[in-house]
Amino acid sequence: MRRHGAGRVIVGVDGSLAGLRALRLAVAEAGRRGVALHAVRVWNCDSSWQGGAAGCDGEIGQQAHAEVVAAFGAAMGSMPGDVQVVITPVAGRPSSALVDYACRDNDLLFVGTSQRRWWRRLFRPSTARSCAARACCPVVVVPAESFVRSAASRRQSRAIFRDLSALSG
Repeated sequence: MRRHGAGRVIVGVDGSLAGLRALRLAVAEAGRRGVALHAVRVWNCDSSWQGGAAGCDGEIGQQAHAEVVAAFGAAMGSMPGDVQVVITPVAGRPSSALVDYACRDNDLLFVGTSQRRWWRRLFRPSTARSCAARACCPVVVVPAESFVRSAASRRQSRAIFRDLSALSG
């Protein structure tokens, strides 16, 4: 059932709600195309890490596999039975590692994105934006579900009203 020339479907795996949604959409696309899903878990592991570079590589594989399996459990209940999943741990900065992995023109890269405050974007640039700007393949930037975005704004407004009522009295 695998079609040649269909390219790879690649998803950056993290534990965010937007990342879990991106994972579900990537599984559906891989199933539609009849190709394996490459679940990439990026780790920032420098040589100052406790075990050195060699220890980092060994533990990355184990932790990456466990985190990807946990992400599939959170997103879908379990690993998909109808799509082959290739779990790939990669060391480096998330945006650079994902763009380097999705290096073919016919790849399709899924990444989740979340609403962040301007000061967080200042010190930690958006992985999704960087991937979309630098990738040579199409990038699907997936936001969190709409109920998550609306819940966050309601939570903020409730916190403001609580603070105002505490100040007044």
